[in-house]
Amino acid sequence: MAAGFSASGASAATAAQLRDEALAAAQCLEREASAARETNAARADQLQQEAALLKDAAAAQERVRAAADALSQARAQADALEAQAAALRERLRSDSDDDGRSTSSEAATLAHLHSQACAVQNVKYLIPIVLDLQSPHYSKWRGYLLLALGRYELKDHVLSDVSHPSDPHWQRMDCVVVSWIFNSISSELLDIIHAHDAVSARAAWLGIAEQFLGNRESRALLLDAEFRNLSQGDLTVDDYCRKMKGMADALTDLGEPVNDRTLVLNVLRGLNERFQFMTHIITRQRPFLSFADVRADLRLAELKMAPPSAAPTALLTAAPGKTTPAPSAAPPRPPATTPPTGGSSGTNSGANRGRHRRGGRNQGTHGSTSVPGGQQWPSFYNPWTGSIQMWPNPAPGGLRHSLTRPDTPPPHAMLAGTPPPGNPAAPPSPGAPLLPTPPTWAPWTP
Repeated sequence: MAAGFSASGASAATAAQLRDEALAAAQCLEREASAARETNAARADQLQQEAALLKDAAAAQERVRAAADALSQARAQADALEAQAAALRERLRSDSDDDGRSTSSEAATLAHLHSQACAVQNVKYLIPIVLDLQSPHYSKWRGYLLLALGRYELKDHVLSDVSHPSDPHWQRMDCVVVSWIFNSISSELLDIIHAHDAVSARAAWLGIAEQFLGNRESRALLLDAEFRNLSQGDLTVDDYCRKMKGMADALTDLGEPVNDRTLVLNVLRGLNERFQFMTHIITRQRPFLSFADVRADLRLAELKMAPPSAAPTALLTAAPGKTTPAPSAAPPRPPATTPPTGGSSGTNSGANRGRHRRGGRNQGTHGSTSVPGGQQWPSFYNPWTGSIQMWPNPAPGGLRHSLTRPDTPPPHAMLAGTPPPGNPAAPPSPGAPLLPTPPTWAPWTP
C-alpha cells in the first residue's frame, strides 16, 4: 500500500513537472509570437513608408514631366509672340510709309479736283435745271447739285456747319460753290437769299431749302391731298406716272415719305377707264410689283392699244398680176345725149369747145363713154387713154375756175393698175388719133 502511494506521488510529480514545462513552453511561444508580431508591424510600417515614398517619387516625376511640357509650350508661345511682334513692327513700318504716300496722293488728287472745279465755265452742264419759286423740281435740283459737289469733293461746303474762315483755299472753293448755286436759280429766288454781305455756300443752301421746305406740315397737307386725288384723265402713261412720282418725291422732301407700295396703289386708283383692266391684273400679282414694273406694264398696254383710225386714201395702186377691187365711187349718171361730133352738153358752147380741144374733159364730167375723135374713156385695162376729171360734179366756168372753187367736195378714189394676165388693153376706136406710147413709169406705179 505504501508502494502504491509512492507510485502515485511520483506520477503526480511527473505530471506537475510536465505541466510546468508546458506552461514554460507556452509562455516562450507567446513571447516569440509577440516578438514576431512586433517585428511584422515594424516591417509593415517600413513597407508603408517605402510605398508612400515611391508614390511621392512617382508624383514628383509626373510633376516634373508636366513642368517640362509646360516649359516647352511656354517657349513655343514665346517664340510665336516674338515672331508676331516682329511682323507687326514690319507692318507698322510699311503702313506708315503707305500712309505717307497715300496722304500725299490724296492731297494731290484733291488739289487737282478743286482746280477742275475752278475751271468750270458753265454750271448748266453740271446742273441742267434752273430752280425758281414755282418750280416742282427742288429735289432734282438738290440731287444734281450734290452730285456735282461730290464729283469735286465739295459736299462739306453745303452739308457741314464747320467752316474754315482762316483757310484761303477753303474760302476760295466756298466762293466757287456759291457761284454754282447762284447760277442755277432764278433771279427772283436769288433776290430772296442774297445778302449784302458775302453769303456762304451753307447759308445759301439753307436759305433755298427754307423756301421750298418751310411750313412743312401745311405744304405736306396740301400736296398729300393733291397726290391722293390725282387721276389720269387724258394724260399718257408716261406723263401720268411722271407726275405721280414727282409728287411722291416732293412729299419725301417734306418729311412724309411715300413707300413704293403706296405709290403703286395710288397710280392704279387714278387710272382712266381705258386701263381699268390693268388694275385687276396688277393687284393679283405675287409678289406685288414695284412702281418701275407697273409703269412698264402700263406703257406696254398703251402701245398695244389700237390707234385711232386714219382717213381713207384717195388713190389705190395695184401691182402687176394682182387684182384689187375698186373702191366705192359715186353712183353712175346716165349718159348724155350728145351728137357724135362732141357738142356741148351745157349751155356754154364756147367753153365746151375749149374743153374739146383739151381732150374732152367735159364729157368725163357727164359720164359719157366716148369722147371726140373716138378716144376711149380711161379704164382699168387701158388707163393711158382718154382723160378723167377728179371732182364729181360739173365745174361751170371752165377748168381753171373749177380748180379754185372753195366749195368743191373731196375727190373720189381712183384705182390705177396694170391689166391682169390674159386681158390685154382695149384697142382704140377706128379713126381715133394715135396717142404717144406712155412711159414705163408712172406716179402711181408701185
